Order: sequence, then C-alpha cells, then structure tokens
Amino acid sequence: MPVTAQTNLIASMAIAGIPPFNGFFSKFIIILACIQNGHIGYALCAVIASILTLASFTKVEKYAFFGELKEKFKTVKEVPLAMKFSVVCLAIICVLGGIMLLPGLKFFLNDAVDVLLRGTNYAAIVLEAALR
Repeated sequence: MPVTAQTNLIASMAIAGIPPFNGFFSKFIIILACIQNGHIGYALCAVIASILTLASFTKVEKYAFFGELKEKFKTVKEVPLAMKFSVVCLAIICVLGGIMLLPGLKFFLNDAVDVLLRGTNYAAIVLEAALR
C-alpha cells in the first residue's frame, strides 16, 4: 500500500508540526505567542505534545506499513482510486499549505491577511453592503 503509506506519513508529519508541512506554522505561532506572553510552561507543553504526537504517529506508521505482515493480512491491497485520489489531494494540501506560508511565497495571501487584520471594518463593510 505505497500510496496509503506515503500519504499517511505526510499527514503524520503535518499533524506533528514538522516543517514545511501546514501544521508547523500553526504550532510555531502558538509556541511563539506563549513565549512572548511569558507562558514558558505552556510553550513547553506544546513542544512536548508535538514530540509525543510525532512518536505516536511514527509508531502507527511503523506497525501499519513497515512491520512484518501477518498471514491474515496478505490479501489487503491498496485503496480504490476514489479514496487514493482523496488522500493524495489531502497530502498535497498539507505540503502546499505549509510552503505557501514561507516568507517569499505568500505574496498572493496579502489581500486575505489585510482583510483579516481589518477585522471589524470588514464586517461593517459586508453588513453595510447586505443592508442596501
């Protein structure tokens, strides 16, 4: 099951917060915010949680895909095409979601960031347009 194994590995790395996957930036921002606000204990807990997450998913990957195959599972085969397509798309999103946030590549996200930073102004503009 090479496709399932590889996409599971990508998802595991993303959820554990390994760069350059999408989960890294969210965990990194949380850890930085904790440190900047003087909550070193919370930051340490977040780092430990990431390490434990990586350890548990590594164990799953090892035993599910790289361990010795028991006789009763010899007939197991790769998932159907529709499922394969879905997991490949999700894996691509995990990779691209992280790469798009690298400093030199996020130029096309600037408009979305500006909207989010304006916050209430954006809500007022939308509500004003809706009430017309």
